[in-house]
Amino acid sequence: MREADHVVLVVPYSAESHHLIGAKEIALMKPTATLVNIARGGIVDDAALAAALKAKQIFAAGLDVYEGEPKVHPELLKLSNVVLAPHIASATEKTRRAMIDLAVRNLRAALAGERPPSLINSELWKK
Repeated sequence: MREADHVVLVVPYSAESHHLIGAKEIALMKPTATLVNIARGGIVDDAALAAALKAKQIFAAGLDVYEGEPKVHPELLKLSNVVLAPHIASATEKTRRAMIDLAVRNLRAALAGERPPSLINSELWKK
């Protein structure tokens, strides 16, 4: 955190990753650093981030996800050193087509009595 010019978060959300980045971690960053969260809301403490951006502790932030989504922390909306996107990182034709194709493959497999290729809770699968 102390040496990074850019911190990009791409981690799954869990109890362990909740507020992975908060006031303590942001305080370690350089004043010229940027923070980007394209992972999940709640990984960054949005209130702490807003306070740090307002105080110019870090240079800027880019967020595609928010704690308490779909709501955005009101202080973030007032800042000029943050870019806010409406959780659309996957909104490309290629990505959405791949999502549809994967869903269809899973559905076809399940209807045929076969194990779906992207089964998450495998302990529930019964042949």
